[in-house]
Amino acid sequence: MSVQVFQETKDERLGGAEVLLRAAERLFAEHGLEAVSTRMISREAGQKNHSALQYHFGNRDGLIEAILDCRVTPINQERLRRLNVLKISSVSVSVRQLTEVFVAPFAEELLKPSKDCCYVSLLAQLYAYRKGRELFGKNKERTRALHEITSLMIKALSPLPLAVVHLRLQLLGRQTMTAVAEWDEARRAHAIELDRAALQWRIDNLVDFIVGGLEAPVSNS
Repeated sequence: MSVQVFQETKDERLGGAEVLLRAAERLFAEHGLEAVSTRMISREAGQKNHSALQYHFGNRDGLIEAILDCRVTPINQERLRRLNVLKISSVSVSVRQLTEVFVAPFAEELLKPSKDCCYVSLLAQLYAYRKGRELFGKNKERTRALHEITSLMIKALSPLPLAVVHLRLQLLGRQTMTAVAEWDEARRAHAIELDRAALQWRIDNLVDFIVGGLEAPVSNS
């Protein structure tokens, strides 16, 4: 059996909802969030009935919500696991440790085949806009690790004014999302290779950069 025939057979076994999810991820990555319509997604998924998306997800936001549930929930769980390890092993948790907990589980998604990481671009796009961030944070359980990291970061950065800490944590999120999405785009274009060692080097440097910004003294202006 050829690889192409096997892939077609495998895709046929997928449920309609999953086929739509995968098609949406591919299109959002290739064309951008705002350029993709529900009709385009249905066509990409091979759905002759354009109401299939509405049937499974209600609307476009419901589709995005389903992608977030599918993709972000495992990252949230891994962040919580690493946080629990830190809490057990350390009296106090450092800014660097917390930054690593935030960055690494997301970046390590790039160790998966590129076809399974199209959603990375979607997360970066969502995080860039207020409405997208609202969708991203809509499910509190899905983002529980982010709330725990924020609480611990406020304590770790306590000499800094609270308003400054909150702003810098927003920058942490945006920088992480943007950097990982750019790495994913570069590997898709065969501009970089991302085995475990190469990815870890990038993670370490990103963490160094972010920690330097989080802990920087406040200017007098």
